[in-house]
Amino acid sequence: MLVGDLAVVPIFVNAGAAILPALAAGIATFFALLFKPKALLKACKEKPLVPVSVVLIGVGIWAAVRFWPAHGGETHEEPKRTASAGSGTVYIDWTEIALARIKAKQRGEVKKVEQPKVAVEAVDAPVIFRGGNHRLGAVGPAPSGELSLAWDYFPSWVDDDGTVETVDSAMILSSPAVHGDRVYAASCELDPPDSYGIVFCVDANTGETIWSIDQIDGEEIKGFFSSPAVTADGKYVLIGQGLHPDSECQLICIDTESGKVHWTVESDLHIESSPAIENGVAYVGCGAIEDPATHKPTSHTGYVIAVRIADGKELWRRDVVDPESSPIVKDGVVYIGSGFNGKAVVALNAENGEELWKTETPYPITGAVTLINGTVIVGGGNGDFVFRDPNPAGVVMALDAKTGDVKWTADMPDAVLGAVAAGKYFVAPVAAGKVVALDPASGEQVWSTAISGQAPVLAGAAVTDQFVYAVSHDGYMAKLSIDDGSILEKTYINEKTRPGEQGLSISSPMIGGGRIYVGSETGGLRCYEGS
Repeated sequence: MLVGDLAVVPIFVNAGAAILPALAAGIATFFALLFKPKALLKACKEKPLVPVSVVLIGVGIWAAVRFWPAHGGETHEEPKRTASAGSGTVYIDWTEIALARIKAKQRGEVKKVEQPKVAVEAVDAPVIFRGGNHRLGAVGPAPSGELSLAWDYFPSWVDDDGTVETVDSAMILSSPAVHGDRVYAASCELDPPDSYGIVFCVDANTGETIWSIDQIDGEEIKGFFSSPAVTADGKYVLIGQGLHPDSECQLICIDTESGKVHWTVESDLHIESSPAIENGVAYVGCGAIEDPATHKPTSHTGYVIAVRIADGKELWRRDVVDPESSPIVKDGVVYIGSGFNGKAVVALNAENGEELWKTETPYPITGAVTLINGTVIVGGGNGDFVFRDPNPAGVVMALDAKTGDVKWTADMPDAVLGAVAAGKYFVAPVAAGKVVALDPASGEQVWSTAISGQAPVLAGAAVTDQFVYAVSHDGYMAKLSIDDGSILEKTYINEKTRPGEQGLSISSPMIGGGRIYVGSETGGLRCYEGS
C-alpha cells in the first residue's frame, strides 16, 4: 500500500457489544444515585472490592449476551448508525468516524499553521463583568476568519490524600475575565442539594493552569454563578459565592500572583451578583433566598455591601430587595437592579450607601446594569434562569443616570436576563430565543435574530463594531452582523460527545487578544481563535 492511501476496516458490532455502553452507563448512574461524586471516589479508594465486583458482574452479563447463540443462526443487516443528541440511545457509524479522523489528520498535516501568541494589552481600569460599564464583553480585538478551538480547560480539585482530580463534570456558568495574558474564571459542579466551586487562573494563550482554589480554610467552596472582577492593577480578583438556594456565602478576594485568598467577607445570603470596582472599593449585591414556588423571601430580603479591597473591611451595608443584579459604579454612584419582590432600579451613594433615587419597573431587574453617556440601561422580565412564566414578558429600559427618570421602554417577548451591550446598538439577549438590537436614542427595534430555534438566549452578547457573538442555552455560539443581525457563523461550545442537556450554557463570551473565551455546560472553559 502506498503511503497516504486510506484503508477502511469494517467493524462488526453484535447485540452484546452494542449494549455494553448502556450497561456501563446504567451502573454509573446507579452509583451516582447512591453516592455524591466525591463520596463515590473516596469509597472506591477505601473499598476497591466494590467497584471490582460491579465490573465483574457487568462483564459477566456482557459475556452471556456476547456468546449467546443467535436465533436459528440467522443474520441480520446492521442498520446505519447515526448520532442523536439527547436521545436515549446513541448509534455511531465507526467507519465514518475513522474516515473523518484520518482526513482531518491529513488536513492538519498539510494546512495547520502555528497561530502566533497574542498578548492581550493590560487595561488601566478594573475589568468587571462583561469588561466595563458598557458591558460589551470585549477588552481587545476579536478573532478574524472562521473560529477554531485553541484550547479547552476543565478545573481540578485535590482530594484528602493529595491526588489531583480533573472535574470534567464541572460547568462554567459565569463569564471569564481577561486581564493581561491571564484568564480568570470559576466553575460549578452540581451535587444536589449541594454544589462545589473552583476559582482558577489560566494562561490566556495556552490554557495552562497558573493557580486554582477549591477550598478556603479547609472548607469546600460552593458553586459559582457570579463572574470575577479584576482590579485595575491586576493585583486582586474578586468574586461572589453561591447559587440561588445557598446561604452563608462569601465575597472572595484572591491575590492574583500567589493564588492565595486575601480575604473573605461573610454574608448570610448568597452572592450571584458580580462585583463592581471604583477607587479601591468593591460593591456587590447579596440576593434573597426565595421559596421556589412563591418567590417570597425565606429570610432577609437582601442588601448591597461595599468592601475596601486593600484589607477586606466592610464599609457599609444597605438593604435593597433582592439585588441579584450586577451593579455599576461611576463617579461615586452605585446603580443596581432590584429583583423579585423589588422590581426597581436603585441608585446609591458609593460613600455611605444612602439611596439617591429609586425607579419602579414593571418586572424584576435581575440582569446586570449597563451605563453609557449618562444613561442607565437595564433588562428584566417575569422569568429567571430556571423559572418560566406561562405568559412570558420582558422589557429593556433606559433611565437618566442623575434622576432615574425613564427615557424610553422597549417591550420584549420574554425576560432579558443577560447584560445589554451598549455599542452601535443596544444588544439584548431575550429568553424567547432571540438577540435583539435596539436604537440607543429611541429604543426602537433595529433587528431581531433567533440563534437556535426557540432555545432561550440567557447570556449577554459580546459586541464589536462589526459583529455580535451570542450564546443560546443549548450551547450554540453565533456570530452575527451588527448591521442586520444575519448569522455569519455558528459554533457548538459544549463537548460533542456529551451534549449539554440542562440548558445551562449561560456563560457570556469574552473577547480579548484576537480570541474569544467562553464557558460551557459540558465543554469546560473554551478559547477560540480565528483561522
